[in-house]
Amino acid sequence: MSVDNSSRSMLARGLGVLRAFRSGEPELPLSEIARRADMPKATAHRIITELVKEGMLERGEKGLRLGMGLFMLGARVPRQLMLRDIAFPHAEQLHRLTHGSAFVFIADPTGADAVLVDAVRRAHEPGRGLGTEETRASDRAATRVFRAFGAEDDTAAGRGARVREVESARVRHQGFAAVRGVPGVVGVAAPVLTASGAVAGALAVAGPQTGFHVGLAAAHLKAACAAVSRALQRNPELLTAS
Repeated sequence: MSVDNSSRSMLARGLGVLRAFRSGEPELPLSEIARRADMPKATAHRIITELVKEGMLERGEKGLRLGMGLFMLGARVPRQLMLRDIAFPHAEQLHRLTHGSAFVFIADPTGADAVLVDAVRRAHEPGRGLGTEETRASDRAATRVFRAFGAEDDTAAGRGARVREVESARVRHQGFAAVRGVPGVVGVAAPVLTASGAVAGALAVAGPQTGFHVGLAAAHLKAACAAVSRALQRNPELLTAS
């Protein structure tokens, strides 16, 4: 069945609304969703109303949040299930070795963002919000890894693109990315690669900068990612969608 341009446009707008949500942001107000999706508030409101009806979004106390319907669809993605099953034991080991929170990521279809698959979180003091900051720092580190290893083809010109290319070259050379966030949190991520060298996912760890040894965490991460990569490469049929 063919789809006309107006239908394609509405589909793209609906996906733009869903992609406005980022890791560590449970709820967003309508105005922010419209801004990130680059559409008028009235248009965003109409699309959100339909997505709420379908269970893709839910209304919360401070705005909108991703709905259970979207989670149920995402949980059926073969690549996510496969990578999670293989990588999660390594994430648990990273948590024990580094005493930080450990995360498993895959890249979204555009390669622009990291998508959190699972996590093993360290205990936090109530009310300090460090868990959210650790997720954000790990998300940023994983996104840099995906961009460096080719999940995003950045061909834009200008100083910003040159800076990103220098950063990506450094990440490729050292085999990991480190991001220092606030308040006093550091996230480190390394890539999980296919036999062809394409990035299939990433493992990350995060914790407070005080007492968190980035070099040691990176060494543990690279060893864990190498083990996951070997497991994926022994089963190449599992990566046909990547």
